Amino acid sequence: MFRAQVCSLGYTTFRNWVIQRTYKDQSRRRIPLDLEEVVEKGDRLIKSIQLFASPFLFSFRIPEGIGRQLHDLYFPSPLTIAAFKDDLHILSFWMNFGMGGCTLKTVMPQEREGNPRPRLQEVTMPGIEGLLNAMGLPGKGAEKTAAQLTKSSLLKFRRPVGISLGGNSVDEYIETFRTFKAFFESHPVPHYYEINISCPNTPEGQDMLKNPQILDQLLRTLRSETPAVIGAKLSPDQDNSQLLVFAELVAGHDRTFINVGNTRYRTCEQVGLATNAISIGGGGYSGDGLFPRTLEMVKLLSQSGVPLIATGGISTASQVEALLDHGATLIGMATALVKNPYCVPIINRRLAAQTRRMLK
Repeated sequence: MFRAQVCSLGYTTFRNWVIQRTYKDQSRRRIPLDLEEVVEKGDRLIKSIQLFASPFLFSFRIPEGIGRQLHDLYFPSPLTIAAFKDDLHILSFWMNFGMGGCTLKTVMPQEREGNPRPRLQEVTMPGIEGLLNAMGLPGKGAEKTAAQLTKSSLLKFRRPVGISLGGNSVDEYIETFRTFKAFFESHPVPHYYEINISCPNTPEGQDMLKNPQILDQLLRTLRSETPAVIGAKLSPDQDNSQLLVFAELVAGHDRTFINVGNTRYRTCEQVGLATNAISIGGGGYSGDGLFPRTLEMVKLLSQSGVPLIATGGISTASQVEALLDHGATLIGMATALVKNPYCVPIINRRLAAQTRRMLK
């Protein structure tokens, strides 16, 4: 615990220094402030540091006794990496801190550039610290992502790997799924699929969030082709009555789960940013301010009989414990990993201590 606490202080201090130095350079160049440039620099630094620094700095054992089952998938820690990153090297880096599994950022069939920059900013208003992103699902596409996964050390952990499926139509979701189905047939590691129903509209001009029957159709098709665990990622922007409808629908299929939590749409003004801080005027907010809604969703859906992954605004042991106590099976983390991955071994240790107390 002491090692994680000391490293945590050093990491956050260094991260803040990189942010301020990058912003100062951007101001000097008279370009809009862009947190994405900070992230890119940080990723490069992490990759360099790993080549020369001792694993002692960023490798932590997962304590015994805190693992969780999601159907037949075993996660040695309830903490998982949420679907927001596709840099496989960085995902492996975070796994070393003690994550029980991970989900790759939403994959589309073809390569995408995403929205114009700037499209990622840090939010520092009281009570809603976090990130605002309008990335627009940039990515390498299914084929390239699967090819890179083949060479990644991510598979060596032998912990569950999830694929967040995306598409502009049901057919595109299925196309992405089939690419990874073929991959996992030749690389038999624990895996699951998560349907991101917040993806762009279907050709009918209707979103899955408004038309549950589209999700039902997709679940039926995927289930007919794989026995793998399949989940649906719901949105905190849905009202509670909609959430209950989707939970009942997902419960009608076997070996499923619900990810209760995603980003919430906010304009730049709503989170205290200049109107041009994000190129399209707003984006998905993630961070501390999401936690109350995440907990509310877990309480609401915990009686559905469907396992829940709670994602949104989670960074402390007390938050993790509250969600697990109210029915969550797993905990998805995103912004907390960007800000300070050393929270992971600290949370794992506290969960282990709580487990020991309960067994006495």
